[in-house]
Amino acid sequence: MTFASGVLTLEGALNLPERTPAPGIVVCHPHPMYGGDMHNNVVDAVCQTAAADGIVALRFNFRGAGGSEGTYDNGVGEQDDVGAALAYLRELPEVDGARVALAGYSFGAAIALQAVDERLNAFIAVSLPTTMPLKDVRVACPALFISGDEDEYSDAGELTRLVRGLGSKAELKLLPGLGHFWFGVERDLQAIISPFLRAHLLGVAST
Repeated sequence: MTFASGVLTLEGALNLPERTPAPGIVVCHPHPMYGGDMHNNVVDAVCQTAAADGIVALRFNFRGAGGSEGTYDNGVGEQDDVGAALAYLRELPEVDGARVALAGYSFGAAIALQAVDERLNAFIAVSLPTTMPLKDVRVACPALFISGDEDEYSDAGELTRLVRGLGSKAELKLLPGLGHFWFGVERDLQAIISPFLRAHLLGVAST
């Protein structure tokens, strides 16, 4: 499917749960200049988990990536793409627009963090790169940050300070021995994300 981001047309895909209407989540992919797109393994893992839990997942390609129009905009226009994806998701007949989350991996996590809005019910950042400029970021909804303590692009100390600065609704899970990439450990990620999404989008307490 496609949707508009300003004058551009972006391509995306939906993972649908068995029953709709349902809560929804937008998932943002890693850096397009380094091969990142909506078919990334982490993006796929998040979308599959969401759909299995009864949540509609929208993944999309940022401008200039895959079949999306436009060119890479150094993270500026990409924030508009996130806003457009959220607006599109909220209007889908399959989605309960009052229960929506936003997630991102790597570059996608940084862009998503800068594009959060006050209507979000939950936020997830996987392997947020502290090497990217992240100033004056704020998240009002429950937020989950997941990273490896040996991430080449995310300093654990800096990430800890950032998450603490966001307040009591933000939590950080650091996985020992894990770097920036999640090949072969996607199930570990899914096991962390699932109860968070179920709690904040479905109202299901973790056991």
